[in-house]
Amino acid sequence: MQASLDAENEKVAGSEAKKLELEENIHAAEAALTKAQSVTAAHQTELNLACSATQAANAELTQAREAQKAGDAAQAVAQTDKEALEAALVGDLVKLKSGDVGDATPDALYQKLEPLLLKLDLDASLRSATKPALLNTPEGRGLFDKKVIEELESSFTAKIEQLSNVLADGQPATDARRALVAEAERKVAEAEAVQNGAADVLASARAAQKEVQATLKTAKASLTEYKPEYRKATEARDQQQQQVQTFMDVSVASFDMLNTKISAKKKKAMAAAAAEADAAAKAATMADEAAIAATETAIAEAADTEQILATEENEAAAILAAEDASRADGMAAANAAAKAATEMSVEEAPKIAEAPAALGNAAELGA
Repeated sequence: MQASLDAENEKVAGSEAKKLELEENIHAAEAALTKAQSVTAAHQTELNLACSATQAANAELTQAREAQKAGDAAQAVAQTDKEALEAALVGDLVKLKSGDVGDATPDALYQKLEPLLLKLDLDASLRSATKPALLNTPEGRGLFDKKVIEELESSFTAKIEQLSNVLADGQPATDARRALVAEAERKVAEAEAVQNGAADVLASARAAQKEVQATLKTAKASLTEYKPEYRKATEARDQQQQQVQTFMDVSVASFDMLNTKISAKKKKAMAAAAAEADAAAKAATMADEAAIAATETAIAEAADTEQILATEENEAAAILAAEDASRADGMAAANAAAKAATEMSVEEAPKIAEAPAALGNAAELGA
């Protein structure tokens, strides 16, 4: 059964490798997308800064133009008035003075000239005498009318000179304002160029990001498409694995149950054997104790025998001493003493013989 499972695992190995490859492709695409998004965000920040710079440059240009417009307004009025006065001095005023009005009427020419008269520094009497003097024909003018026209011409000339001075005095400021406007326009053009470049770079980054997003989408789609094939490839392996697992669950459970029963019997047998061994050990201990007791008894009896022998030796020594001390008592006394000693030894001999026998009995009990 395990061999069948191993065979199925080998078949699935290729499917596992392909699935892993597809998953790695997704991870790589996700990492690339994260990087692309970071690049796009950085270029977006650059573009935002460029747009801010362009807005600031445009604001500066607007301010410079407004200052130029306000500063040049007086100059423009002066220039317009000067040009109008110069044209009238050599045009309508000359026609009215000479009486050569052409197709126009003196009245019409005077109406055109009248607004300019308001710009001249004329006193009230001269202003009121101007119209009659100019509308009269040259032949009908008197000395006063001629004087009025002369004063009027002088006023035109003076005003034109005054306006020329105003224009000349204001020219440096005009030039400065014009330079500020030109500089502001240059900054705007430069900022717009930077902004356009940043926009182009951002557009490229966004295009690259879209490509990475498309790659990621394709990688995910490939994995999704492969999953049914992978599932099919692993079904047989999973079924075989389930069979092995079922076998393991059932067989191992049965083995554990049998092992439990065997172990119980074995434990019982071991307990009986241990009881027998314990009983035997106790019996051996009792036998050893009996053998020791017998040995001690035999030793005690042997000690008594040795004491008797020592007594006999002392008695023999006494006899010898008695013999040496008084041989005079005669041989009869010595013989009597020797006979007494001999009789005593005969009575103690059985006791001496019993000692080895007791030692043998103790040894047998120990065995």
